[in-house]
Amino acid sequence: MKMLKKRVILLIMALAVFGGMGTACRAEIIPPYGEGQIGLQAVVLCESLTVRKGRSASSNAVKTLKYGDRIIVQERWDGWAECFLSDDVDAGPAGWVNSDYIAIDPAWYRTDEPTPVYAWNDTMAPKVALLGKGETLPILKDDGDWLIVSLRGATGWIRKNAADRTDAGTKEAIRSISNLQKVELTTPKSAYTLTDEASLKWIGENFSMAQPIMSAGCPFDGTLKLFFADGTTATLYVATDSCHTFRTEDGSYFSYGDGDEALRLYGSSSIIGETFWGLFGLTSAYEDIYQ
Repeated sequence: MKMLKKRVILLIMALAVFGGMGTACRAEIIPPYGEGQIGLQAVVLCESLTVRKGRSASSNAVKTLKYGDRIIVQERWDGWAECFLSDDVDAGPAGWVNSDYIAIDPAWYRTDEPTPVYAWNDTMAPKVALLGKGETLPILKDDGDWLIVSLRGATGWIRKNAADRTDAGTKEAIRSISNLQKVELTTPKSAYTLTDEASLKWIGENFSMAQPIMSAGCPFDGTLKLFFADGTTATLYVATDSCHTFRTEDGSYFSYGDGDEALRLYGSSSIIGETFWGLFGLTSAYEDIYQ
């Protein structure tokens, strides 16, 4: 109990400290899209990549792809990936590509202002590129305060904006949501209160499973206030569309729900989000709140 109180207080302190810092200018970091109708989306990382009929460099060439082309990968075998060139199931797979030269289901970095790319993770390192506003690059690795992105056959480092660097204390506190006494949800249209044990338990369990994400392009017009049995409170801002995500006042973003499944379903309609809104008697978050 003492440890739980300590973590809840830590969350509240983090929200209070970062809440007064204002809104930082941030890029959009788009999480992986997840599996589609056929398979996983992939992007070509090299200047040119040959699609071959079989899993061999000597196999007949079918087509040549260029950097940035997107394909759909269904099967991987011994360093090769079977690919579709469109989501037309009837068209069938086009052939095989060397999987060393593609990124499968990556996250994406989209700039909102001119953004420098460095040779390594140091702002004193040489700049290898200056991205213009609105450019989108695949993320190869999230390395703490930095992102490694693909640059036409090479790689570069982008420093995350302050709001993208989730505070470690906030991460830890989010994993400790329990002993709720009441929950209040305020939306642009109305306000709702939950006090029944089953609903509070669901929120505690699923929000404590929340996974940190780097950002989300969702409308966060729902204010979720948590009241704990020890008298403390915490405030979260939940996405009021199909995204099952929330934001803390320090600018940290989380995807709530069942761990990896929540991340896989990020940004799509899912039973996780439907269940949350159903607790408040809302059948569709968007329709009930905005229409």
